Amino acid sequence: MKRIFVLAMFFVGLSLHAQRYRPAKIIFRDSTVLNGLVENSLEPSDWVYSMNIHKTRITFKKTKSSPREFLDVKKIDRIILFDKSMNIDEVMDFVPIKEFNLFNKKIPLSDKTQIKLLPLLFETEKYRVYRYELWVNKHYDRTYIYIKRKDQKYGYHFELIEHGVVLTPSYISFRLLLQVRAMQEFGKDCPAFLSYLKPLYQKYTTRDRALRKQTAKEFKKLKKSFKSRKEFELYLLMTYLKKYEELCGQQEKTHQQLEKEKQNRQ
Repeated sequence: MKRIFVLAMFFVGLSLHAQRYRPAKIIFRDSTVLNGLVENSLEPSDWVYSMNIHKTRITFKKTKSSPREFLDVKKIDRIILFDKSMNIDEVMDFVPIKEFNLFNKKIPLSDKTQIKLLPLLFETEKYRVYRYELWVNKHYDRTYIYIKRKDQKYGYHFELIEHGVVLTPSYISFRLLLQVRAMQEFGKDCPAFLSYLKPLYQKYTTRDRALRKQTAKEFKKLKKSFKSRKEFELYLLMTYLKKYEELCGQQEKTHQQLEKEKQNRQ
């Protein structure tokens, strides 16, 4: 009986070991590519949280029988996870995120930078948007959204209204201000976009209580008009991104034309 139990535990151990590793493609910042298996037995949101809090490296194996290797996250650009049928299940990037100094009234960029593992929501030719939900004990806690232009070194946190927080006028204005600050850094080389953001910055930094109450009222009304939380969160971000495309797309095209003319003259 004891022998049967030991054998059963052995096979359970083998099964758990297999589940710990998932097929993956790892793309490094120098464009090198590794195909193999990465250690990951958690749900995507839990793995993201664990990596961002505790880890500076990931465990990799070329095959099931290969020895383990430890890869420095600072050298990795993207991890593509596959399901059992080798279809793409999740795309995650290691993104350098520049943080803001929340203790300064002007919310300047701080010297602090963190490399975060972020699930890719979508990307365009110009930028990438990342989103993941944090769940604690199977209960939704909050959503994180990050944005990064492909021609910029750093990404930025697009702050959202936290779940379960009392929505005071001051709190709403502060969170909306953080969104504006992220977009100011995102579009800092486009004067037209910065001009669009300027009155919003002034609106969310005002100390006028009546104006803050009006802002909170407008925000709550807008929030109620959406059926889902995700829909509302993305609406807030996409409003800014569409405006950026509208105001800065022509500017980028003109810049490219000037560069092309310059090359032709040479």
